[in-house]
Amino acid sequence: MTEIDTMAKTKKGNTPLVAFRLDEKIVKDLDAHARRMSAATPGVTFTRADALRALLIPALAAAEAADKRKTK
Repeated sequence: MTEIDTMAKTKKGNTPLVAFRLDEKIVKDLDAHARRMSAATPGVTFTRADALRALLIPALAAAEAADKRKTK
């Protein structure tokens, strides 16, 4: 199961709500990414929050891996 499949099956409300401000262009880009994700997965509609998680989780993992390589 891919990360996108997992997000699609996760029930809302299982995670804490976190609010922050984003530039309008970033919000539009996130919405466009959510639409692309939905188009790539027929029958599933992804939200802005799903798009943010899809981009943020791998980016954080990559940053963490890079940090670990630097400390070795």
